[in-house]
Amino acid sequence: MSKNTSRDTRLTRLLLGLSLLASAGFASAAEMDVRDPWVALAPPGAHATAAFMELENSGEEAVDVVSADADGFKKVELHESINEDGMHRMIEQERITVPAGGTVRLAPGGYHVMLIGPQRSLEEGETVLVELGLGDGSRIDVEATVIPREKRLGGHRNMH
Repeated sequence: MSKNTSRDTRLTRLLLGLSLLASAGFASAAEMDVRDPWVALAPPGAHATAAFMELENSGEEAVDVVSADADGFKKVELHESINEDGMHRMIEQERITVPAGGTVRLAPGGYHVMLIGPQRSLEEGETVLVELGLGDGSRIDVEATVIPREKRLGGHRNMH
């Protein structure tokens, strides 16, 4: 076997091994489906609002949403609302894990994308582009329509 053939074989094996390693244990954006995204219409002057949606993972590995971003906001964070001893609290999350073959709902009173420091007031019906960052480095662009919370929740003003 020539020197070049041996080197080419090693290189092929290395590339094959790296591609297998890269695909093992990492689900990608291609396996995530985002349903029913919306942003709560906040009153003028509000310091924050939230984006909600349903995340479905059709893959065989869990997917971690590790970040979010949206133009027009100073800061965007992943949060979970909890009720603790009658007190409502929001806790920033490092990740929201969508299990293999499972669904996670981002909804008022639970997980959500917190949109902090809007640079302008949002209008009902407009679209906010929210970018979700996944643990494997891929990203998902989500177009969320701005809807008054009362319309969305059937007249109930459920705080998140």
